[in-house]
Amino acid sequence: MNIIRACEADRNISNEMSTIFVDGFYQWLNYFSKDKAKLYGTFVHMFNTEVFYTAAVDNNFAAIAAYTNNIPSVKLKYSEFRKHLGFIMGSIAYIILKKEYEGMLPND
Repeated sequence: MNIIRACEADRNISNEMSTIFVDGFYQWLNYFSKDKAKLYGTFVHMFNTEVFYTAAVDNNFAAIAAYTNNIPSVKLKYSEFRKHLGFIMGSIAYIILKKEYEGMLPND
């Protein structure tokens, strides 16, 4: 197993990170769409690769984890949610998940 910082990968691994994220949280994310491909596309943009680490087994990414000190690990884009999930469901998902994922850090 190799553990690397996501920003130090030899290519953009955001797609793999999104796949791991969606697969790991699908039981909750499937409210927004049952189509995993739509969900993969929805979340691919959000990862701050400066704070994420990935674990690879036989060159296949198996896990992700963020290590941060008040640096946001994700940044959600409203336009990406609407693009992949549609106007209504994209708006609902964005509002709920923005509060959940971006509302965790205190404002300085």
